[in-house]
Amino acid sequence: MHATDDPAEEGPALRDASAAAARTARDEAEADATREALADGTPPPIAPDDRITPHLAEGEQLHGLRSSAILKSPGDDRALGYGGTLYLTSSRLVHLGQVMMTVQLADIREISVAAGRLLIELRGGEGFTIEIDRPRVFRTEIAAAMRGSRV
Repeated sequence: MHATDDPAEEGPALRDASAAAARTARDEAEADATREALADGTPPPIAPDDRITPHLAEGEQLHGLRSSAILKSPGDDRALGYGGTLYLTSSRLVHLGQVMMTVQLADIREISVAAGRLLIELRGGEGFTIEIDRPRVFRTEIAAAMRGSRV
């Protein structure tokens, strides 16, 4: 048996790895474009949906959301995490779904991306991960919202 250049013979693992690499490259390119667009401002406000509206404080604006967000805390014995929608507001991250979690943007110390997940470290050393679509773009939007919340 010998290796072939026929893509049909790549196998599922190689196809999955290629698809993941392509998604990451698209996410990085879109994050670069978003970073340029938001260099001097915050993400534009978007209309809130019926789920987040009751949770918004007066004057708080919605800047982004990701449906199908999986929230996981370190030490959490729930293997799959908690499904829901992640909202980015002018002052917070809000996860609504199987559980509700709210984090003030001012409490975020660092955000990184690994294996398609946002890794969010809070002041005081606590943290959590969120698996979402296009995590690099969302990290860029969070950073812009954090800058805007400090003004």
